[in-house]
Amino acid sequence: MRKDPFEFAKPSIVWVCILIGIPAFIFRARQVQEETKQNRAHMQCFANLQQIDLTAQAWALENKKALTDTYSLSDTTILAYMKGSMLPVCPLGGTYSSGTNHGDVPKCSVPGHRLLYPTPMGGYVR
Repeated sequence: MRKDPFEFAKPSIVWVCILIGIPAFIFRARQVQEETKQNRAHMQCFANLQQIDLTAQAWALENKKALTDTYSLSDTTILAYMKGSMLPVCPLGGTYSSGTNHGDVPKCSVPGHRLLYPTPMGGYVR
């Protein structure tokens, strides 16, 4: 009977796979967790910006404002339309600012947190 010349290497190959595979799996799991956290924060900020925009539009409609009229998010009459009469907070610590006028969308200071354009059907294009 012939002996396998690589028999001594088989257990060491298994250990090498284990020693490389487990840390790689843990690293990837943490990376996915961080990406999920970032996506969740981005979606929350997007929802806040939508709420601010819809609130400003409702206020403008009720007060007969034109699209070219400006507004401020610190205006207490606009804040009265918001839940708790307070401006929402960006989950990553950004600050919200109003658009240049009612035709423009509000903005967040965190890069990538934004609404681009309102659509005629009431949604937003990112």
